[in-house]
Amino acid sequence: MNHGLAGRWIWVLGFISAALFLCPRVGVNAERESVNVHIPSFDISVIPIYIAKEKGYFSEERLEPSLILASPGVGINGLVAGNFHFSASAGSASTAIARNMPLKVVLINTFKPAFWIYTRENIKSPLQLKGKKLAVSSLGGLSHTLARLALKRAGLDPDREVVMIAAGTTDIRLAALQSGVVDGAVLNAPGKFKAKKAGLSEVLFIGEHIDSLSGGIATTSELIHTRPDTVQRFVTGSVKGLKYFLANRQGSIQSMAKYMKIDMEMAREVYEMSIPMFTDGGAAGEDFMKNEVQLQAGVLGLKEVPPFGHPFDMSFALKANQRLKNWTPR
Repeated sequence: MNHGLAGRWIWVLGFISAALFLCPRVGVNAERESVNVHIPSFDISVIPIYIAKEKGYFSEERLEPSLILASPGVGINGLVAGNFHFSASAGSASTAIARNMPLKVVLINTFKPAFWIYTRENIKSPLQLKGKKLAVSSLGGLSHTLARLALKRAGLDPDREVVMIAAGTTDIRLAALQSGVVDGAVLNAPGKFKAKKAGLSEVLFIGEHIDSLSGGIATTSELIHTRPDTVQRFVTGSVKGLKYFLANRQGSIQSMAKYMKIDMEMAREVYEMSIPMFTDGGAAGEDFMKNEVQLQAGVLGLKEVPPFGHPFDMSFALKANQRLKNWTPR
């Protein structure tokens, strides 16, 4: 071979090797975009997000999410401020949107609120909470909003007759109830099952009386406008996690036990109880959206009910489901 030609081939091969080394790789090894995700608590509604991260579904969408635990109030304020890209506290985001915060709910995991009011043994009905202290996650958060509505329907004036205490996560609320610091607590799973085992009294299942947005994903209107591809990829990864959660009972129960820090028996009980509260693919119809807007308007005392689509942008979830039509979770 001509030495000059060979030299040129060596130079070309070296250039290609360097280019392949320096350029971003495609597929699973592609450079992933980092996003911060607010997690309000380790309840059942966030498990599909943890599954999506554990199974590599976000990595498939070229994302590297950091899941950060914070109270609903801190998380929603952080979302508005740009400290978080997404929040898994969709119910609290819906309330914030009704207060004119520039947010949108882009995915709905649960359409019934999985909240229960548990009390000390001597309180057997919601009406007996009159003059008593009730622990909620945060004032203005989802558990507070729904507790006010449920107690009002039960015949109480929640703003005058019940003292609402912002106590943080469901485990902290349960501890406050067991220690006697409060007389009742709004609990979600698994706190509800721990309270039941401890012999405390269940006086109200909020989800039995109210259809309301509970778990899901919210983001800012700005992110939707400036980085729609990021939003689409995050929603698609989340839908994959949701589909796995619904289709793989045993794997989901194992993930629940791991992240919720409960035993397999309790995880199985929580899973079976919660499945009917989940959407099939992260979206909901007009009737649900109208109900959610009316509920928030009633809670906040708004004179005019906003358009039913105001808190929602379901286009990302619908597009994800179309893309995943023939996709099977591994």
